[in-house]
Parts: sequence; structure tokens; C-alpha cells
Amino acid sequence: MNQSSFQIAIVEDDNILREELVHFMTRQGFGVLEANSAAGLDDLLLVNKIDLLILDINLPGKSGLEIAKNVRRVCPHIGIVMLTARTSSQDKVKGYEMGADIYLPKPTPVEELLAAVITLKRRIITTHSNSWRLDTNKRVLLTAHDALITLTATEFALLLAFANAPNRILDTGVICDILFEKNQEGEVTKRAIENTISRLRKKIAETSLQNQTEKTIQSVWNQGYQLCLPLVVV
Repeated sequence: MNQSSFQIAIVEDDNILREELVHFMTRQGFGVLEANSAAGLDDLLLVNKIDLLILDINLPGKSGLEIAKNVRRVCPHIGIVMLTARTSSQDKVKGYEMGADIYLPKPTPVEELLAAVITLKRRIITTHSNSWRLDTNKRVLLTAHDALITLTATEFALLLAFANAPNRILDTGVICDILFEKNQEGEVTKRAIENTISRLRKKIAETSLQNQTEKTIQSVWNQGYQLCLPLVVV
């Protein structure tokens, strides 16, 4: 993963500090996005691949601690650097409990922040290399052994939605919406959903030489389906 394809989101409500950090990280060659609140970050996560967060704690609305907890639950592969003025031992412990990988005080020299980001980047890339990867540029699925699986637009949209869903579970209504949006064929039936999931399971099993009895996508009673692959979005 080259530097420019590694995406950093900076969540900071101090406009001057945020712009300084954006400028600095951009100059280092990273892809950089910015937000000033949890709501702004939610908007970014909907349409962007994000590899690492630089996160303040004292934010309007949800705090950085709440954001870290939610992000860690939904997107466990994302690196989280907390950069905050709250520097007591109790604050640091709470930050790590909520999901921070690295906890830095304000002010921290940008060189030290950069070193923290690069360290996390190495760890994230290593994790990616042992996982299945959904490539958002080429819109293909790569197995843990780098076998390439071509995807239809519907299959890609489903896998991306699974990857961003809490516990990798999509309810039937969400799957219906995806199928309707991609196919535009009127009402989506239960049989259409089952057939789409079945085809995707078969494609994954055949391309990866995976045992057909191993679960890739399993049904969840009274909810929908759950993705069981160790998938990251790249």
C-alpha cells in the first residue's frame, strides 16, 4: 500500500489545528480527509475507505471516546490515534479502553505524530496482508492468498455494506435496498436475496478453493445474513 492510498481522517473541531494537521499529513503524501464532529466523520465513512483516525476527545456532540468505541466495534481494522488535551492517567486508560491504539497529548510535535502514524500504518498493512481485501478502486475481492475474485456491481455493494455493518450483519431490508438499487427490477423477493447470496458464496468457495462447508456468509435467524470472512476494505 503506497502512501497516497493510505487514507487518514482527522477529526478535530479546532479549525486552525485541523488545517495545520491536514496540511502536514498531505505534505507527507497521505490521502487526508477532515471532519469537525462525529456527524462529519459518519458522512466520510459512508463514502470513503479510511485506514486511520487522528481523533480529538472534546468534540461537539459525541465525544472522541464514543467515536472510538463505535468505530472499533464497526471497523476493527482502523488505526486510532487520540490527540487530546486530556492527559491524566485516568483519561489515557479510558482512551485505550475505548479503542485507541496510541494516545498523544496536545501539543505533540508533528514529527512525533508522524512517527506514530507510520508505526500504525505498518501494523495495519501487516493485518491487511493476512486478510481478505475488498479493493474499492478495482472493485474486486482478494483472498488471503491473493487470488482475485471478480464481482458484479451488486456483489461488490453487498460486500462493502457487510464490511461496514456492525458485527458484519446486514438485515434483509438493507439487502433488498442494495439489490433494488443495483438491478432496478421492481420488488425484490426473498428468493432473489437467497439466490444472490448463494451465487456469492459459490464464487468465493470456487475461486479460493475453500471448503464448501466452511461458512463465508451465514444466515442469521430473524435478521438477515452475516459475513464470516476476515475482510478489510482497501
